[in-house]
Amino acid sequence: MKTLKYLFFILCLPLFAGCFEDETTVDTVRISEISIDTLKMQKVYNIDQNEELLIPTEGLVSQSERQLPLTYEWEVNYKFYSDSSALRFTGNELGAFPARLKISNEHGSSFYEFTLNINSAYEKGIAILSDNSEGEPLLSIMRELSDREIAEGKKHFFTTNCLAVNNPGVEFPRQPTDFRQRDKQLFISFKDKPSVYALNSKMLNVENIITDGNPDFIPERLLVVDGTGAASPVISESRKIYKMATLEGLIVNYGRQMASTYDKNVVLAKGLGYQDAIIFWDMEKETIVDFYNYYYEYSAADQGLDFRGHSPIALYERDGNYFTMITCKDGVFMKTSIAYTWTIWNSDYTQQSFGLSDNQVVINGTPALTSESPYVSNTTYQCLFYASGNKIYRWYYNTATSFPTEPWRTLDDLEGAEITSLAVSPDNQQLYVGVYQPQASGLNGSFYLLNCNTGKNEGDSPYLNVAYKPLKVVYKPR
Repeated sequence: MKTLKYLFFILCLPLFAGCFEDETTVDTVRISEISIDTLKMQKVYNIDQNEELLIPTEGLVSQSERQLPLTYEWEVNYKFYSDSSALRFTGNELGAFPARLKISNEHGSSFYEFTLNINSAYEKGIAILSDNSEGEPLLSIMRELSDREIAEGKKHFFTTNCLAVNNPGVEFPRQPTDFRQRDKQLFISFKDKPSVYALNSKMLNVENIITDGNPDFIPERLLVVDGTGAASPVISESRKIYKMATLEGLIVNYGRQMASTYDKNVVLAKGLGYQDAIIFWDMEKETIVDFYNYYYEYSAADQGLDFRGHSPIALYERDGNYFTMITCKDGVFMKTSIAYTWTIWNSDYTQQSFGLSDNQVVINGTPALTSESPYVSNTTYQCLFYASGNKIYRWYYNTATSFPTEPWRTLDDLEGAEITSLAVSPDNQQLYVGVYQPQASGLNGSFYLLNCNTGKNEGDSPYLNVAYKPLKVVYKPR
């Protein structure tokens, strides 16, 4: 038995020796590692919606040893997107999306993670609603540029025809009358086929069309406050007021409230945090009315103020607490200032009284200011800008006892230009001026950006041929 065991051991020795003495003829493989030059890539890429982004990899990739065949894989939002060496990405949805580049050879892979920010091409900026002689509407928007875009030398520009581009197949009515933004919607009213179109404020696609079967409802002025209120007054062509339920998309009557008729030009909507104040001129009772918080109807006549025989000229924000109405009677101009809340507390908060500041204070002179004039107040400089023809006037409403006789700025570089809309920037430092040349055809509307202090052009102003006749120029928040 022992002889067999020894014999088995002797026979296995050559096998053990072979294991220890095997000399392979294959070279040792050196791993060819992949490196991505991350300094030539960005951690965050910003593009506008529907814009194509191209990220090439040529010159970004190196291998430590042999140049092996490479494969590419791009992921967007944790999903496979492309296996091309260069990423061609079109952002259809707004938002921030995680992305990853994976580059592989037969030895391994390398990765680079980044973020794709898809921004609206219509983010905050300046918007112009205009129409041509046939009443065709046009919405033009100039988006604010980021610091990076400005550093790269990019110039501000207007994107025109925003309604048609973002609503293929939608035929908008003619004769636009007003537009306002509330929260995430932009509202545009139309006289032809009377209606109010609610658009997504970022994508500008139509989300709702608000109409009413009442033939009297022809919207001319939208009093939509920049807040989250669910209902807003609308002044019709008949000067009656209707309630627009913005969430439900309905038009209803106010009933016994606000049952008179009201001037469409002399009106002011002011948001006061959780409460709003809508100031009107009651055409039948010839007085100032404050529709406070859409419930309380305060009348200046009830406080003993007599405006009989007065014509309303302008209504503007004096400061954060008071509004001012300019009226004219027998050729004499006067100003009256009242608190938005209508009543104010005394110093020790023990008693309330009517918040009257100026009571028909006479303003000397005959201004080039009518109820049809474009005008806007600037609470920082405490002045009222108003326009006539191609001239802009500035009146310091708290200190000046007379209207100015000379214009503050004349736009004489555009032949036959007429100013049709004025607005101020949110910080009150810039004046937005919409003008048009009635003798010209096509895009005969232009835009001026002026410094509110000096009156000088800012940016690349003027921006020529960016609209039709401007009906309203506003700052469009995000």
